[in-house]
Amino acid sequence: MKTLIVIKNSVSSSKLSITSHFKYKVMDKGSCLCLFLFFSLFFSNKSHGQIIQDISGVAITSHAKATFKDLPPESLNSGNKFQLNTYDAWLPVPPIRIGKTTIFSNLNYRLMDFNYDNNTDDPNRIEKIQEIKSVIVIRHPISSKWSILTIAMPTFAGEKSVSSNDLILDGILGVSKKFGAELNLEIGFGVHAMYSFGETLITPGISFDYRSTNNKWLAQFYWPRLNVLYNVNANTQIGLAGSIDWTRFNLKNYRGYNGKEVDYAQFSTIHGGLQLHQHLIGGVWLQVQGGVGLLNRYELFDTNQKSVNDFSVSNMAYGKATLTYRIGRR
Repeated sequence: MKTLIVIKNSVSSSKLSITSHFKYKVMDKGSCLCLFLFFSLFFSNKSHGQIIQDISGVAITSHAKATFKDLPPESLNSGNKFQLNTYDAWLPVPPIRIGKTTIFSNLNYRLMDFNYDNNTDDPNRIEKIQEIKSVIVIRHPISSKWSILTIAMPTFAGEKSVSSNDLILDGILGVSKKFGAELNLEIGFGVHAMYSFGETLITPGISFDYRSTNNKWLAQFYWPRLNVLYNVNANTQIGLAGSIDWTRFNLKNYRGYNGKEVDYAQFSTIHGGLQLHQHLIGGVWLQVQGGVGLLNRYELFDTNQKSVNDFSVSNMAYGKATLTYRIGRR
């Protein structure tokens, strides 16, 4: 069970509510990518994950055609299939060291492109989402086993372009401890806060990072992502992958199906499948992944953070190809 603290701001009042959720939708409203970067960069002496140490790369994810469900009768998109293609790229920024403290960051860009079978003039139809993130991490070891880390992630996410009005602020404060004679197990926990479009969300985070003593098995669980890898040899890894992926983004305000004004939206999906990592040359790796996207949703919100429309999306098979530059191959 996860506990979500929601703080909503309005012109006339400030409201605090605490609710418990059992559904994956809780972390749709958290920062999945932020937690991924937090824990993968956090759990290592080199400030990079024990399993995957990809400092830069490009990725393409292609989904099978799907349809929006729960559409009202007046919708022009009923039965209109679409295909989602996602393009990602990330680059590192040189780290800065001040005594024992390390400051490092990277830049991330994502484009989500929705292609429909039939063109319509429905303003509720989602077409493109652009997202730009900058991750700034400050890590300070306090002993051989304990570390403290603070992370800030300003994010700009918009429908077709981004501006200062699309800013989302993320932050995490956490600690981790290493276990085992070879320090091959690391457990971390922290508090994550995100401010977006007048709403503040506070969620806990926990992570397990494991590497077997013979370097054959590697496993990471950092909610909401899971990686399990087996080293077939020095150049090949196979395993399982799972994640909850979401994108919250600003919209140009318009009236939804029920006449209410729409301010921003969120698209989310649960990915699960098999993965293969193959070393090519030097630090360059090719990663391929295939599986299914489940429990997909597209939700619209008004200026008071209230849900205007909530549409489910049919399941989507997907394939993903990633080309990365990796340091410290294990």
